Amino acid sequence: MAIWFSVNSVKGKAALQLSREIGVQYKTAWVLLMKLREAIAWRRDDMVLEGEVEIDGKYAGGHIRPENKAEDRVDRRLKKFQNMKRLCALAIRERGLGGRTFTRVIRDEDGDAAWAAVRDHVSRSATVIADEHASYNDIVGLNRMQRVNHSKAYQAEDGTNTNQIESFFSRVQRAYVGIHHRFSLKYFDWYVAELAWREDTRYHANRSQTFSVLRTALSRPTSRFLCGYWQGNKPPDLIWEGKKAPA
Repeated sequence: MAIWFSVNSVKGKAALQLSREIGVQYKTAWVLLMKLREAIAWRRDDMVLEGEVEIDGKYAGGHIRPENKAEDRVDRRLKKFQNMKRLCALAIRERGLGGRTFTRVIRDEDGDAAWAAVRDHVSRSATVIADEHASYNDIVGLNRMQRVNHSKAYQAEDGTNTNQIESFFSRVQRAYVGIHHRFSLKYFDWYVAELAWREDTRYHANRSQTFSVLRTALSRPTSRFLCGYWQGNKPPDLIWEGKKAPA
């Protein structure tokens, strides 16, 4: 029942709502949903995207409440006024119906993380489409690339755009604001991985989605990160920290 209620919620399921729907404590519902998200996230391990793929990053967290008086406020966009708690969800998405979405949470939208993600999870024959951000410059050494300068236009004259990855980030934003109201950055990776699965299966019937999650959950061993969570067992840092790209 919990799986069905979860997949039936288009933009995500809040643990408090699930606890009311199936009559369990909030703690029970929270751990159950997180175990499902962890299981869904495993699908990324062997994912290799084909065809035309779009890549981009979205930041979340690190909100600083502005001061009451206008004269006391600062430009929160500047790095020196940030609390350094923001994280970036790097996403790569296949174009077309049935396309898959790979996600990875990193500290900053940088070239090493983008290069490693494309190297490991994008076919060498695929075409990578990105915006003008400098972190994607090195990908040209791996795959054929197309770029669009968003400071000038959302779509280039030749039709190049990243509209599909932006559509996915819109789903993330709606889940953040309308369903969960905030993501715990410690588990941001699992939240985004679940939303990527929802994006990829958005045209599937509820029955198909339910059995897909059920098969995924049953095929995974006992969660060593969440079993005994409320007794003190916590997962490790879910932020990707990889090797630097070769010079």
